[in-house]
Amino acid sequence: MVKKQKLTPLKIGIYLVLFFAAWSVKELVIQPVLLSPLTLNPIVSGVIGEVIKLLVWTLPAILLIKHYRDDMSISLKEMFTSKPTWFKDAFILLVIFAPLIRAGIFDGFAMNPDFDPTWLIGAVVFVGITEEVVFRGFLLNAFLKKMKIQYAIALDAVLFTLIHFPIWIYQGLGFSDFLRGIIVVPILSVLFAYSFIKTKHIFVPIALHMIWNLQVGLFG
Repeated sequence: MVKKQKLTPLKIGIYLVLFFAAWSVKELVIQPVLLSPLTLNPIVSGVIGEVIKLLVWTLPAILLIKHYRDDMSISLKEMFTSKPTWFKDAFILLVIFAPLIRAGIFDGFAMNPDFDPTWLIGAVVFVGITEEVVFRGFLLNAFLKKMKIQYAIALDAVLFTLIHFPIWIYQGLGFSDFLRGIIVVPILSVLFAYSFIKTKHIFVPIALHMIWNLQVGLFG
């Protein structure tokens, strides 16, 4: 009888090192040199970038969830087939209040003059899917099996914030925008994590993530 392999903390650590290293190279080396909109058509650049993200983020995460299914709190099948009961209310609240909260805290309620509809494909659709599959579908899912729920959510939020550093560096964010990011991103991570735990359906944090990114793009 073949002994089932366990998803140990060491294996998670190795995954995180490889994952963060690969993404940092993409954002800090490949993106500026090969995928910059200045050297490629912006749409082509965006599509190539999202394909890379699917290969680096989504595909490995799904394979790991499937392979280490006994070490997941929520199975791959369950996270796509469970029937959440309160997610409609969550969507309504986020759609209504997220722009107002963000506008009140930061820039004021005004349409973004630089909004580009082509941005929706990558920053709304792909980002919601890729990031939630990795950070909620895989990492949080695994952490919930190994530690108390509050620690799992907190660790997931720290990692989710850290993965934004390469793109923040690439974008050359100023101090105020950087400070905003390290405040807002962990809060969003907790919201997405809680929605996944309560509903057991990966579509819920994906949709919440998409809605948030959409209003960021619309209102600047």
